[in-house]
Amino acid sequence: MQQKLERKDKKTRLQAIRRIVSMNSLESQEELLAALEKEGIFSTQTTLSRDLKQLRISKVRVRNGHNVYALPREGQFVPVPTQEEINLTRWRLNFSGNLIVVHTPPGHAGMVAYDVDNLKHPYFLGTVAGDDTVIIVMAEGVDREDAGKIIRDTLPKLR
Repeated sequence: MQQKLERKDKKTRLQAIRRIVSMNSLESQEELLAALEKEGIFSTQTTLSRDLKQLRISKVRVRNGHNVYALPREGQFVPVPTQEEINLTRWRLNFSGNLIVVHTPPGHAGMVAYDVDNLKHPYFLGTVAGDDTVIIVMAEGVDREDAGKIIRDTLPKLR
């Protein structure tokens, strides 16, 4: 029983690390540990180092000359976009029948799907995520405006 709990905690920690690294420009493990702690996930530097290695997260040099953590992508590392670049990218939400299509910056769709699935809201049956697009399947008879409001409340960048 204890082993299952530890595996779940590790899985949660690894998901949080991927989400944090994908959405922030972090230059040190200390910054990453602090970001994890803000989410209620406590880890040691040694465990974090092992997690980064397992996730194949490495540091890359970005345009401003700083080295930041980045997720691997197709055999190479892609730097986390700056906040200005994220702001320039348009987050969009569209409807088609009982589907909601959410467009995100590259690499963000998985986390959006994760957040929507974790709502466990009866309006939403499930999600399918690509790299920059999420399809959310709504239950029959759900009002688009109501569903859109819930998604916008969950994803502030859509406002």
